[in-house]
Amino acid sequence: MSVWQTILYFVVPTVGLYLLITLMVVGPRLARRPRYRVGQPWPHEPLWWTANPEGARLPVADGHEVTGEAGGARGSW
Repeated sequence: MSVWQTILYFVVPTVGLYLLITLMVVGPRLARRPRYRVGQPWPHEPLWWTANPEGARLPVADGHEVTGEAGGARGSW
């Protein structure tokens, strides 16, 4: 077996496997959109949210009405 055959059989698959694993780990991170970092200008319109728009004297959004039904994360003991 020559040196080139040895490299072809042992080195190329090993390096290929390491590259594949690296691509699988780093690839999703590179595909994501850029994250907001502190100090950067905010490029979006401000959005204010409240769980009780009537209590904050705001109009009810998107036709959702407050029905007074109990819900959410709470306990009645």
